[in-house]
Amino acid sequence: MMKLKCIFKLLLVLLVVNLVLISCKEKQKKIIENFSNEKIVAQNSAINTDTLVYAEKDHSKSGSTQIISKGRITLGHEVSAFSPCGDDNDFWIWADEEVKDVYYNLTKDKEPYTPIFVSIEIIDRGKSEDGFAAEYKSTYEVVKVLEARNISDMDCD
Repeated sequence: MMKLKCIFKLLLVLLVVNLVLISCKEKQKKIIENFSNEKIVAQNSAINTDTLVYAEKDHSKSGSTQIISKGRITLGHEVSAFSPCGDDNDFWIWADEEVKDVYYNLTKDKEPYTPIFVSIEIIDRGKSEDGFAAEYKSTYEVVKVLEARNISDMDCD
């Protein structure tokens, strides 16, 4: 009986130690991911303060065709527009927090509704039936921001 209690205690201690180690590993992984993303932004900012390049995880939506497109994004009150290079149409863009953060970081010292140049991975969600998005030809969902920077004369060439 005494031997069984010792084995049980040992197993319990091993279980607790294992849980602590797993928890530490997850925290370390998050710290490394955050550090890596901050380092990418810092390196790009040191090279050119008008350019932010993100290497985020792929947030792929299964069953949808993803397109990589370059163009200009303009955000503001009642505006969320994407104008692809070589296309005269504007498209409503679902701007998630990542897109908004990138946009407002690049335009914080500029006039409202200042467009920025982006290379983005998108999914065409089709024409919206209501709201401000209904005034646009189609609605695009941003899957991933590949590049974002202030507009230059060489964009869309």
